[in-house]
Amino acid sequence: MSSADRLVDTAQIVSEFGTSKPRVSEWSNTPDSGFPAVARTEGRKRFWRHDEVAAFFAQRAPKKKALPASVLEADQDKLLTKREVAQLLGYTRTSTIDAYFRDRPGYFPEPDADTDGPMWRRGTIVTWATNRPGKGRRSSAPAAARPEVSADGDPDELLGTTEIAGLLGYSSTASFSSALYQGRIPELPEPDALEKQEGSRGPARKKWRRATVVAVARKRGVLPPADQDENEDLVGAAEAAQILGYSNADNFISALGHGLLPDLEQPDGYEYRRGSGGRPRQQRWKRSRLEDLAARRSSTS
Repeated sequence: MSSADRLVDTAQIVSEFGTSKPRVSEWSNTPDSGFPAVARTEGRKRFWRHDEVAAFFAQRAPKKKALPASVLEADQDKLLTKREVAQLLGYTRTSTIDAYFRDRPGYFPEPDADTDGPMWRRGTIVTWATNRPGKGRRSSAPAAARPEVSADGDPDELLGTTEIAGLLGYSSTASFSSALYQGRIPELPEPDALEKQEGSRGPARKKWRRATVVAVARKRGVLPPADQDENEDLVGAAEAAQILGYSNADNFISALGHGLLPDLEQPDGYEYRRGSGGRPRQQRWKRSRLEDLAARRSSTS
């Protein structure tokens, strides 16, 4: 099927062109919006010609601003802070860059260094700004896969930000660096060492001992406590509710919050929300502990 013959519905337009259903409906119902006419209907479902929709979004996409010659001619290896990068790109706030990492993984380049916060080489930003996709069709590459890092390796081995991101449950090095820079990992102490690569023009890279990072991961709930039996079956609120006879997880959590389950106020573990900058909130309890409590409640009822 050629592009001229292809038809797309509202959901396909939303997915491919990064808009919303209300916006599509608004454009379609406004005669002077420039949105193409409906090509076919099936019941209440409407279809449009793909090539006409693509032309509509291409016309709406803002033209990329050319970077000034002073930026292109400057030292491309110089490291820039997040604020300097925002200024180079014409952003009024650094939160725009934070939003890229949060909402569009792999869209914005990961930092080239981490010295009191993420830093990028000017050339990295220039290359991205020159080749980045527009607001219409988003074709950003997936985020680079993090290496698997074992918590059981040499405790004195020095780890960099990429390995630490994996051990602390972050989805990317960039999200870890951003959280570190914003002070959202208070458990992580000052680096155990600073290493500078031979021949590198950038600053020294922060390194932490594996033992330091593992201790932080256990404190944050990313890894289970050292004395916890790995074979112990831990369950969440939904399953705990079933074991104790509650109709749903909300009722169980409500009873817990009102002090009706004092034996369970202290959970046995957590399930960390990957990529989250906050503390873990998904509590877990030992199945055996819940079953014992259920048996006691049953015998006294």
